[in-house]
Amino acid sequence: MPFACEPYWCMLFTTGALLFVLGMLPYGVYAAGIAFGRRTDAPPAPPAYPPISIVIPAYNEAAVIRGRIENIAAMAYPGGCEVLLVDDRSADATAGIARETFQHTGIAGTVLHNDERMGTNRSFNRGIAQAVHDTIVTTGADVYFAPGALETVVARLLSDPRIGAVCADMLPRQGGIATAGMEATYRSMYGRMCAWESAHDSTYNFNGGLVVFRRGVVEKIRERKGADDANTAFEAIRKGFRAFYEIRAVVYEDIPEQRRGQQGQKIRRATRLIEATLANLDLLRQQRPFSRFFYPVRIAMLIASPALIFAGIALLLAGLALLIPAAAGVLALALLLLAVFRPQHAAATFLISQYYLLAGLLRLGRDMRVWESTSAKG
Repeated sequence: MPFACEPYWCMLFTTGALLFVLGMLPYGVYAAGIAFGRRTDAPPAPPAYPPISIVIPAYNEAAVIRGRIENIAAMAYPGGCEVLLVDDRSADATAGIARETFQHTGIAGTVLHNDERMGTNRSFNRGIAQAVHDTIVTTGADVYFAPGALETVVARLLSDPRIGAVCADMLPRQGGIATAGMEATYRSMYGRMCAWESAHDSTYNFNGGLVVFRRGVVEKIRERKGADDANTAFEAIRKGFRAFYEIRAVVYEDIPEQRRGQQGQKIRRATRLIEATLANLDLLRQQRPFSRFFYPVRIAMLIASPALIFAGIALLLAGLALLIPAAAGVLALALLLLAVFRPQHAAATFLISQYYLLAGLLRLGRDMRVWESTSAKG
């Protein structure tokens, strides 16, 4: 005999399913866009590459700064470059190692010392203000450019005068560690979503590992609210330019080897991205595809979806527990085991990312401007 569905059970199932579908709706829109939407061709190489200024904020990066500068030197960027390392009062040998590496690689490098802890955004702004060249690159001390990455993002910037800022795709550098699989799965989805937005207009979901922009388009990154990479994109969009995610240029990032360290990093990033999202709502008034469609869907995705998805799952499990308690327990355990032991699985990665966003929402209002060293992620 089939189970009779009592009204209370039906209410839980119906409400849970409705909340879950509403939470997933923005992702369904992006899934359709990735599958069937517009794509871009590779940018053509320009007749000549402009010289660039590369700005790197650093705090206690002695363990990685030599390799970082050597990586930039190995790119042999054809237009030539200067590197500005903004030392945010490091307590280690970051500055001295940087100077030595500038000398032996032959890069035109300068170390700028902050008089007080300034944080990422203000350190970037100090470097931008003192940059010699009009094409400016911002990057981190713990990332590494893949061959051709600099040329590709600069070529994209020069390919269309309407493009004001470009960022590269970012992937985990380490192989064979537990957190790398999950991050690679997440980054694959993230990059394709941003590339679809860029093909139509703009994305503000930049990666800070490699961002290039024109002086005059971005003069200063907003310091008090949100991530430097997202705020760089927002500045370009505010001035009527496109902010472009170039998925063909790749940057590799050192990531925490332990789940606890990765969790802290991801929640901090989620908080700063949400802050930037909420601090630029005036851009909804612009008459362009970004403001009319992509930005509102992103707001729903970041602000509403996490709570809706988890509330929907909780109600669905509650309804199932009233109907078949053992089945509800098995399903809840299966979800937990998937998240713990197979975090690289697409479903697990998605649910974990929703947790990070929800935790980021709960951390809003904290001062996130001063960051910790990325040299020993754990």
